[in-house]
Amino acid sequence: MARKPRLDFPGAFYHVIVRGNQRATIFHDAADYTAYLERLERYRRRDGVTLHAYVLMKNHVHLLLETGAAPLAQTMHTLQFTYSQYYNRQYTKSGHVFQGRYKAILCDRDAYLLELVRYLHLNPARLRTPITPWTYQWSSHAAYLGHAGPVTVQTATVLATLHRQTGPARQAYRRFLMDGLTHGHQERFYETVDQRFLGDERFIEEADRRTAATREVTAHPKRVPFGTLLTAVAAAYEVTPKTILALGRHRAAIPARTMLVGLARKWSGLTTRELGRRLHRDPSIISRLAAAYTAHPDPALETQIRQAIQTHPRP
Repeated sequence: MARKPRLDFPGAFYHVIVRGNQRATIFHDAADYTAYLERLERYRRRDGVTLHAYVLMKNHVHLLLETGAAPLAQTMHTLQFTYSQYYNRQYTKSGHVFQGRYKAILCDRDAYLLELVRYLHLNPARLRTPITPWTYQWSSHAAYLGHAGPVTVQTATVLATLHRQTGPARQAYRRFLMDGLTHGHQERFYETVDQRFLGDERFIEEADRRTAATREVTAHPKRVPFGTLLTAVAAAYEVTPKTILALGRHRAAIPARTMLVGLARKWSGLTTRELGRRLHRDPSIISRLAAAYTAHPDPALETQIRQAIQTHPRP
């Protein structure tokens, strides 16, 4: 069965689930957890994401987040890609770190936020060998008690539903978690409609209405031939295509080469190996260039290049 396209709009509230490839370990030690959280905060800030809760387990991640103007895919692609680069470099590995496409359930925030925060924070207690969730370091539980952490978590929305004053609200939050300790795995949080929604018919109709105007625009982007893209990038940076492809570290060509690699992966669908062949460079160098552009994209220049390609489509 073909996978369903995600519905995305500013302010969409998702329960995101990420798993290690074949359920393998993705966090071996504190440095790994910290590396993931640092990237989560970096791209959360860049894309205006509101994070309501998170928990990092040994082989999977749960995030409760609300998107800003940027689509969820932009945030998650950068987060997953740059952590994979870190992981493979750290452990001298190659290949996939995560299991296929992350799962993103579009949820009715008003109906499910409070329960989902509790469900995430009690995740360590549901392990075969339980870990106390009150002292578990790699979740946002401490943020709800007023402790600063590596990621900015929006706790006010949940706490305000429990009490108007912060102190009593935190006490009520503790009691709320204690009451949930015996609940175990909650299958209802995964019983989605159409593989994508957690909410009633009214919520689904509203989500469909909010995305109807943009759905067809982004459904099937046309791939850009590499030669066309090379010419457009070279013109944008006022260098020649030959300079971008030349061997050696020509300072003027590095930004153009970095963008070329980043856009060729997105717009031309080329693999790291294929780009290495076209640019006469080792795939490891291509991977570093791709990671560099993913971390620091230039949307304004991308728009300029896209317009140039549409005006002059042939290389």
